[in-house]
Amino acid sequence: MSSFFTVPASQRKRKRDDRNAAPATKKRGVDAKNDTQKVQRSQEREERGETAADRRLKLAERYLENVREEVDEVGFDAAEIDRDLIAERLKEDVDEFKGRTFRQIASKLSFSTASHSFFRSDTQTITSVAVHAPYAYTVSKDKVLTKWELATPSVPGASDQNDSSKRPRPQRKKPKRVAYARGLRKVAETGEEHGHTASILSVAVSASGRFVATGGSDKKLIIWDAETLTPMKTFTQHRDSVGSLAFTRHISTMSSGEQLFSASNDRTIKTWSISGAGHAYVETLFGHQDHVTGVAVMSLDECVSVGARDRTARFWKVVEESQLVFRGGASKHAPYHETTIDCIAPLPPAHFVTGSDSGSISLWSMHKKKPLFTIPLAHDELSPEVDKETAAHNARHMRPMPRWITALATLPGTDVVLSGSWDGFIRAWRISDDKRTIIPLGPVGTGSLGQGSPETPSKQLNKSLNHENTPDADEMDAETSTSPTDESQPLIKGVVNSIAVFERRPEAPEAGQIGTKPSKSDGVAHQPRGLCIVAGVGKEHKLGRWHCYANNYDKGTSSGGRNGAVVFEVPFTSASAVDV
Repeated sequence: MSSFFTVPASQRKRKRDDRNAAPATKKRGVDAKNDTQKVQRSQEREERGETAADRRLKLAERYLENVREEVDEVGFDAAEIDRDLIAERLKEDVDEFKGRTFRQIASKLSFSTASHSFFRSDTQTITSVAVHAPYAYTVSKDKVLTKWELATPSVPGASDQNDSSKRPRPQRKKPKRVAYARGLRKVAETGEEHGHTASILSVAVSASGRFVATGGSDKKLIIWDAETLTPMKTFTQHRDSVGSLAFTRHISTMSSGEQLFSASNDRTIKTWSISGAGHAYVETLFGHQDHVTGVAVMSLDECVSVGARDRTARFWKVVEESQLVFRGGASKHAPYHETTIDCIAPLPPAHFVTGSDSGSISLWSMHKKKPLFTIPLAHDELSPEVDKETAAHNARHMRPMPRWITALATLPGTDVVLSGSWDGFIRAWRISDDKRTIIPLGPVGTGSLGQGSPETPSKQLNKSLNHENTPDADEMDAETSTSPTDESQPLIKGVVNSIAVFERRPEAPEAGQIGTKPSKSDGVAHQPRGLCIVAGVGKEHKLGRWHCYANNYDKGTSSGGRNGAVVFEVPFTSASAVDV
């Protein structure tokens, strides 16, 4: 059988490519007619002296006139515009949560000039804090759950609109205790007793602010009503202490409740469904080979966790029933050997940060098994000896001990990372634009270091050894200051066991102010903006019974640390507050 490839070239038939052929008569006539009309219109515009900018202006005026006529006929619905603005704001929040937006705000924040306020109740070591603005929740080792109302910081210039003849009312600066629960409590409806019988180690608040979850060393997970701190349900499925809890930051439309993750020393992570209709156990995640000391939510049905001495971080996909394992502690150039990874904080959708007992902070990506970047001694190192001369004399024989990372926190959707240790400092870090590097910004609230210009480790070590002028505990309890202090005098006198952070944003204007620019007379123009950081402080580490802080800052006395919490209000710099 012949084909195109077997027929001789002389007999092959090809289609004629007549590119010079004229188009059809009908189309040629239409094109000519359109060209003639265009030429006539352009000649008319040139005669009138009308330019392209004038034509665009005329079209815009015509569009605005049509919109005005439509508003006059139909009417102006301010409520609908409010709903549109709220929907737009919710969409921005979802985009930040899923990592679609990544705002670079860390360099625009003035961490060194942050105001601070210490508050406490008559409790033991604060082990964990959780925040749902404007409330903060703290738990302690003596089985106390406390609810606090955070004070809104004042803004310079906000009092200008008031009558100058009246004396301004002093503003409350410290959080106010709203409610608390301690030990076992009997529920009036059922007569059952709910409550913790041992130390409470973790606390978390739901995205809606309706529920508070606590976990303790008594193997209990308790759900509380956030309004009254009334116990609603007690779960006893865990076989060991519940050391970490995390709610999803957004409510799923596919489920009837809010999702909760709990991590325990029994090497498991459990998922729960929390709702007003009822609370239920969902599933157990297995894989860690040691105590699960930290869990954080990446997105719906996804979380990350760390397993202490197994030196692994794991990314869990609950729906797919799969996990990704990231192994740490393998760096040969690290100054200290990493034995445990205790802290973790998320950077959705594909990054997270971990902290270990060797004092290192590592940045991880879901697409790489090794850390992208590691800061070996994030909080530097400290000699066990308090006296400078003794420490220098024994430097040949005693190796300084690292300040291990005891708390980590991030602000999803931004480049802000916060870390805490037992040295009494909270340090701020910035994630680079390409999410491959961690850049130091200095300690929070000290004022001694400039933005992005940390001191060398040797200078920090010399400063950390000099603590003769540390303020007294009674003096710091009444202290609410914005003045800078020296880094050798830590504001937080104790072990930072937990950090919670949220961003203060101005509220939307009223319905009648939609589409108008806020003026100085409006409340929106004077509302504070920045970060609010709440840290839980204690004399002891939440998982231990040793007074490590007293041995280094008070020359061995037992009055070194203090139990309570501290609030930092971090403002934006004046030059960048308008741009953020």
